[in-house]
Amino acid sequence: MEERLDAIAQADAALSRVIEVQAQIDALMAVRTEALVAFDEAFTAAYPTDRSALRERARNAELACGLRMPEQSVQRLCGEAQILTRDLPATLAGLAEGRYSYRHAQALVDETAGLDADDRAAVERVALGTAATTTAAQFRRRVRKLREKRRPETMPQRAAEARTRRSVTMDPLADGMGCLMLYTGAVEVAAIYERVCEAAAREKADGDPRTITQLRADLMVDALLERQSALGLSRTQLQALDLTAEEAAHIQETELGSFSGIVPTVLVTVPVMTLLGGTEPGMLEGVGPIDAVTARRLTAEAPTLYRVLTDPETGISLSMSRTSYRVPDPLRRWLRLRDDTCTFAMCGISARRCDIDHTRDWHAHDGPTDHDNLAHLSRGHHTLKHHGGWRVRQDKPGHLTWTSYLGREYAVAPASA
Repeated sequence: MEERLDAIAQADAALSRVIEVQAQIDALMAVRTEALVAFDEAFTAAYPTDRSALRERARNAELACGLRMPEQSVQRLCGEAQILTRDLPATLAGLAEGRYSYRHAQALVDETAGLDADDRAAVERVALGTAATTTAAQFRRRVRKLREKRRPETMPQRAAEARTRRSVTMDPLADGMGCLMLYTGAVEVAAIYERVCEAAAREKADGDPRTITQLRADLMVDALLERQSALGLSRTQLQALDLTAEEAAHIQETELGSFSGIVPTVLVTVPVMTLLGGTEPGMLEGVGPIDAVTARRLTAEAPTLYRVLTDPETGISLSMSRTSYRVPDPLRRWLRLRDDTCTFAMCGISARRCDIDHTRDWHAHDGPTDHDNLAHLSRGHHTLKHHGGWRVRQDKPGHLTWTSYLGREYAVAPASA
């Protein structure tokens, strides 16, 4: 009995330590918030006034590289820091004391946006009473209710503004999977979800061997790609094969059938031995590794094959020297495979949406059109290089060193060797 009491006391002490450390982390978030405001003020004073249009992008680039974060993330942090220090001082004070997390503070920033000073202060005063005893998600819902009670007449305008930000985003995940997120009106989202649930239930009732969860996903893919099933075989076709439920499910999960509805227009890098039946993964541009079976199936569906194999001999001319400013198509494809994304530090914009930039300028500094003087840059970072005070050199092919306006250096290596 005494040993158990000692063990309980040790576990309780360990939990207290975890809670103490978390409170310190939360308090440091408040310190970071104040430091961000100080940096913004100092950078504004240091940046040339004749380049004011690029000041915010240059500031975000400095922070993104320094914090190893995307520029959109640091831009949000800067905006939140301004609001917390200027408009929500009580929220910042509670965060500094470690009474709740930064996510709680973010909820107040987000949900009180657009309110006047009196209304924002009133919502903050009432909401903070529950911040220390709720999760961030629970707290956000409570703040949202308080806000809507305070200013319900502004909701139509806010909803209209929110609709202007509708979007579709893609997040590549492990094991050849990915997440597609649709951000649009709540009514449309509910209607789409209800429709796909009903369709999945009908298919299941008709004897489809897939789970409801799998059916919902597959039916969404089918609808968007205008095909009968996720892998090109309809339920009727499967039934005609006189297969067991397990066999039919296996067919839909393996390499039989084609990627109906998909004509590859991006680059797929496939090792030679994979095409001959090997197991080495291929690489799908903008996504990453894909299994050998999928790589072979995509290759079989491609209307045109480029000879870009993971073999030392590619047959591509990597140097045009000074004979041409324009980058020839074979070299463009090779550079897309090498870089994969924008080559500015911490930027993940796909190379497909980037410019190909001469690191050493072709016009002003006789820079050659060679693979060791070319790199992909997003339009924003291309502008920052030429007009925003950032400099870059390419020490060896694909290896860039960026020097920021403040003189800090950041090295970028190519995505592919």
